[in-house]
Amino acid sequence: MKLFPKLMTLVAFGALSQLSVTYAQSPATAQSLTVALYPFVPRAAQFQEVLTAEWKKQQPNVKLTFITDFEKWDGGYKKNPPQEADVFVFDATYFEQFRAANLLEPLASNEVANQDDFVEYAKTGVKVGDTFYAIPQLGCANLLFYRKGDTALAAAKTLAEVNRAVGQCTYTSKIPPDKRGLMLDMNGGTTNALLYLDVDHAMMNVYPFGLPQSLNQGTFSYLKTLMAMASLENGKADVQLPYGRALWFSNGWGRALMAYSESMSVMSEETRNNIEFKPMPFSDNGTRPLFYSDVIGVNPTSKNRGTRALAVQLANVMAASSTMIASSGPDSGSQVPQYLMPARHSVFQNLARTFPLYGKMHAMLQQANPRMYKAPDGIRAWTNQMKEPIIKIEQSEYACGCDKEIDTVLTSSNAAAVCSASCADSGGWNGQWTDKFPSAPFGKSACGCKACGVK
Repeated sequence: MKLFPKLMTLVAFGALSQLSVTYAQSPATAQSLTVALYPFVPRAAQFQEVLTAEWKKQQPNVKLTFITDFEKWDGGYKKNPPQEADVFVFDATYFEQFRAANLLEPLASNEVANQDDFVEYAKTGVKVGDTFYAIPQLGCANLLFYRKGDTALAAAKTLAEVNRAVGQCTYTSKIPPDKRGLMLDMNGGTTNALLYLDVDHAMMNVYPFGLPQSLNQGTFSYLKTLMAMASLENGKADVQLPYGRALWFSNGWGRALMAYSESMSVMSEETRNNIEFKPMPFSDNGTRPLFYSDVIGVNPTSKNRGTRALAVQLANVMAASSTMIASSGPDSGSQVPQYLMPARHSVFQNLARTFPLYGKMHAMLQQANPRMYKAPDGIRAWTNQMKEPIIKIEQSEYACGCDKEIDTVLTSSNAAAVCSASCADSGGWNGQWTDKFPSAPFGKSACGCKACGVK
């Protein structure tokens, strides 16, 4: 794999050769380590290739074996770390659950390299006292993307102000017909459950946040506001293309987009040059936002295999500035970085020299002063219990209308009859129809219904 020399220029504290950690000698019997990487990044293979090369510089005789089967490792959302994994990367939402279950090997402070380089929220989030239970690798946040020159959204600091700027019920289709409305992903049980907790935290302003045993109607009022700024069809759409809503936004559809920073990797260069972003406000309280984090855990099972020292060394290599610069930046197949949010200042600073959006992202993070999205122990059981009720309440009594796709192309002569029949169970026909993409798929039409047939 070709590594880009400009991106590999390291500040002194990021260089692997200057790690301040002393490692024990590798056990003679340890010939390999098993790694489970976080799977949900634009180019997961790039992380694997870079880590293999960086690790070979440190331990050329210790092979890395990667777990790539999603049925074995999904980043922690439904699976516990595989027993055979010496090191694994997981969503820190499940940090407390894994820690309570003794699935994270505690690390002394002197076992974690270049700590001053970590962004504060990520470093604080993985520590209990002076002990590290994971090492930060990446960050993530719900960001509000909008175009340069949109002064109303630029000035909006609360959800109410975003709502006034974007408006509600501005479109009813899956994809906005033009630069109107918001787009966001409210599809999927886990997605909605974690979003509910994010919004609830913003409203209650209590941290660490708990797992409410009863659902708060006040929280749902904010969630329904989010959906009304988009459309029910957009919010619940299962978009098969990776970062599909970001592609739609890049094509000129939608006024604003709520998505993660890595969504910029699929946008056009023109869009990236004319974009602004900031943390999406989920209430009107000015609450410090929650940022997600992907963190590296050392598996306690490595002690029984005699690989703990190597596993700690590998975890530090995975989190090192040089590894993250090469993993996040362009690779041999793409000149576009992954636009993942780093957990090290040095990675932001290095990538910003070539890609200025990293500088904007770094400044945004420092200004936001976020806290880590870290749910209490029991988050999986709570999600399984609450995700279906959350979706049902969230979509009930939807304030706006919906489109219904028709398999035939409508004309002015048959639209009234066809759409009236089609919308009979959805509040009736509102008098509008279209055969224009993107509101209607190619070869089809769409009828505007006054309500949504939510089951």
